[in-house]
Amino acid sequence: MMDQPVAHDDARLVGQGWSRIRPSRFTTLIGPIWTITVNGRQRYAFIVEDKHDNTTDRAHGGMIMAFCDEALGLHAHGLKPADRLFTVGFECQFVNGAKMGDLVEIEPEIVNGGRSLVFMRGTCKAGERVIATCSGIWKRAGAARGDRTAQDGNGG
Repeated sequence: MMDQPVAHDDARLVGQGWSRIRPSRFTTLIGPIWTITVNGRQRYAFIVEDKHDNTTDRAHGGMIMAFCDEALGLHAHGLKPADRLFTVGFECQFVNGAKMGDLVEIEPEIVNGGRSLVFMRGTCKAGERVIATCSGIWKRAGAARGDRTAQDGNGG
């Protein structure tokens, strides 16, 4: 039996409690990226749109990697919000393709957070279908210019 696509749109996500992250110049290109806290656990998501298409009606692998890197980095940033963080290592293994219209989610996990490095991992899914697994290392680099993890509370 084939997975049936579920229509996802901004209004539906807002109605479910999702909020958009405050965009950076980069996330404006690939997003919007959404966030929600469920049972004390932060999740991040994006909807696969035409701009993410790899010409086979699936999200380009580079989009999946960029989303995973961004979500894990945002979550690591939450440990010490005043710090800037830079990705110093990242691995991603593709398991399935994300289809047009899919809501692709990740629930980041902090493996270890030290004084200068944060080790993260996550599983990227569309529904129950695993899209990719990933892990990475982020370097702390002192005070940040601004907090881009804040949400505006209304999905916009």
